[in-house]
Amino acid sequence: MKRILILVAGAMLATTAVAIADETKKEEATPVTLTGEVLDLYCYMGHPSTAVGAEHMKCAQACIKKGMPVGFVTADGTVYLIVGKDHDPVNATLAEWAGKKSAITGVVMENKSMKAIELVSIAEAK
Repeated sequence: MKRILILVAGAMLATTAVAIADETKKEEATPVTLTGEVLDLYCYMGHPSTAVGAEHMKCAQACIKKGMPVGFVTADGTVYLIVGKDHDPVNATLAEWAGKKSAITGVVMENKSMKAIELVSIAEAK
């Protein structure tokens, strides 16, 4: 019985150590600035060749205001899901930026093949 308790306690300590290490890693993440365009991911997935640029700006702004997921595409074609810090919504903040060249600053996260950026700030690209 003692052996089982020791094994369970050891497993709990190991799990706690991993969780603390993951949280520390997130806290130490350095924000980066990416240049590209805010887009609504629904249109981007449905018709990617016409879902970017000034021609699609009004549609993208309307979709983002409706609550569609917001993304960011860089010049090299990498697409990021934009998320708010502490689960805060970003749509109201980012709708006006759709279809415009912009610079977004945030912490990049990746899970398997999905990339996201936790929004810190956005400004006009120079």
